[in-house]
Amino acid sequence: MRIERLPIVALLLALVAPAVLAQDSAGPGGRRDQLRQLIQERFAQRAREELHLTDEQAGRLRETNRKFGDQRRELEARQTAIRDAMSNQLRPGVAANRDSLAKLTDAASDIRVQYAQTFRDEMRETSRYLDPVQRAQLLTMRERLLRRVREIRGERGGREGHGDGRGYYRRRTPGGDSAGEHMR
Repeated sequence: MRIERLPIVALLLALVAPAVLAQDSAGPGGRRDQLRQLIQERFAQRAREELHLTDEQAGRLRETNRKFGDQRRELEARQTAIRDAMSNQLRPGVAANRDSLAKLTDAASDIRVQYAQTFRDEMRETSRYLDPVQRAQLLTMRERLLRRVREIRGERGGREGHGDGRGYYRRRTPGGDSAGEHMR
């Protein structure tokens, strides 16, 4: 039963993490960084146990996760800035600048491609020290964790200021009604 509870602990951390991160985005050394580090350590521990990693494999996986995690966080920050800029363009009563929105939309699309490329690069790097079964198990573990985080964010109504958690931004129509616009 103990091994069965480990995924639950990791998921509970994933449940708590988004709420705490949203509340306290203090800079380096803040709770956000501490919580991120705790989640990474727990995930690494769980991966080590479930994938039966050697010390060398665990160390290399930790370094790979750090390297590509940094890249993803940078892309996510850029994506947030783009979404904020789009939201500003789509405010009620403000005429949207079509050229600006076209550039923002292209930039959002480019970031998604870059994000996918970091995933591909990361999987390629793990192939140097994990066997195919370990890689598949790692991928499955990550997908379960990410799915649960998305579910939790959806239950909370998405991120503040970024829609309803499904990629929809709320905007008032000229008649005063709210209309959802899909932005993903």
